[in-house]
Amino acid sequence: MPLRSASNGFFFALWVAVCAAAPEFLWQGLFSVFGHFSLTDAAAALLIGAILAFFVEPVLERVRSLGDAPAHAEKSPAFAACEALSFAVVAVCVHEAITVYVAASHSNEHAGENLAKAVAQALQWAITPFFITLAWMAARAPSWIAWSAAALAVVVSFVAGVIFGWSAHVLLTSVIPATCVLIAGCIIVREQWDASTFRRCARATGVIALAWLVLTGALQLVLWLAHVQAFRVYERSEFWSDLRFYIGWVTGLLVAPAYVPDAPPHASGDDRHVRR
Repeated sequence: MPLRSASNGFFFALWVAVCAAAPEFLWQGLFSVFGHFSLTDAAAALLIGAILAFFVEPVLERVRSLGDAPAHAEKSPAFAACEALSFAVVAVCVHEAITVYVAASHSNEHAGENLAKAVAQALQWAITPFFITLAWMAARAPSWIAWSAAALAVVVSFVAGVIFGWSAHVLLTSVIPATCVLIAGCIIVREQWDASTFRRCARATGVIALAWLVLTGALQLVLWLAHVQAFRVYERSEFWSDLRFYIGWVTGLLVAPAYVPDAPPHASGDDRHVRR
């Protein structure tokens, strides 16, 4: 059971981390594919989308229906085809965008170099949500474990910025809100631990991120209006990049499968004292 709980926790944190990194990949990928997209690409996306919509997705749906999953409401062939084809084409376009972004161009002249760059960027965006999610899971453990996990999450966020060469203001605008999110999540986890815990963490993350972006954005606007060049909180591209990051982070917490570790239904008085 401990191994199962640990593996579930690891993959839950990984799920959240990937979602946090995904919006930036998609955004950059769409820009990369925009200059290469042609009628041939559109036809290929439509063909692959049709195969996914009319064959792959229905087969998977039938396989899932063999289990205990409730049956979906019947749809007309026209509606089902349009819905499935739309999602399939979007999925193909997303795949193309990411592929082009990683490979830099259809000629793949710098594929290896850009793959390394893409992996580095993914790590930059994913590492903080990953370790913060693990710290949340450890928040109900004995104090020395909870504090160690929380400290590790903060240290890793800072060290990642140093390793990847972030400037001082980027470090501050990353570590400060991340620390606030970490603290809020730990409080939520210690107060109540059930299937909706991480939805509450997602709500807290969204509120903190929104408040941070509004306050720092307003401060940067004041600095810009005052023609202050010596100090800046955000560049425009950094601001929107952080916004996409927080959207992905919150999305990951909402869409990841519920994680509830194995725990006895009634804890002893000593155990409650340790965990609270």
